Amino acid sequence: MKGDPHPQLSIEIQDKPRPPQAMEDIGLGDACLLDALAQFDLYGVWRIDLETGMVYWSRDVFEIYGIPYHDGPVDIRKAIEAYHPDDRALVSSCIEEAAARKTGYRFVLRLQCADGGFKLVKSSGRYRVNQDGREEIFGTFSQFHERVRAVAVIA
Repeated sequence: MKGDPHPQLSIEIQDKPRPPQAMEDIGLGDACLLDALAQFDLYGVWRIDLETGMVYWSRDVFEIYGIPYHDGPVDIRKAIEAYHPDDRALVSSCIEEAAARKTGYRFVLRLQCADGGFKLVKSSGRYRVNQDGREEIFGTFSQFHERVRAVAVIA
């Protein structure tokens, strides 16, 4: 849209979750996938226990947020407060919708930087019942970079 100051911002709620892909079928584990995704860019994973509200981040999520890594849960209120004021309710809404509809979402929204500016981040989340029978949302988190198509010149 012409004149839109934030054309990259987006939110999508999934109507029905896609079936899981079995990594074991091709001889890979989850850690291999995360290592491949994080090979060139910060790429983290996270999990929210819906019963307790506890949030857990991998190391790259901390780095994208610009806060020191620590073991244990993260305060979800502080995590959401780090977003642009106009985007905070959208983040909460995505999590609530995924939990209520037992589905997933993805978004590209603005996260505040230490210098007061904002950067675009991309997150996707998905509902599941874990192996202990607890409901949770889990997903991915990365800094959003617009794709630039490059054409290689072969001499």
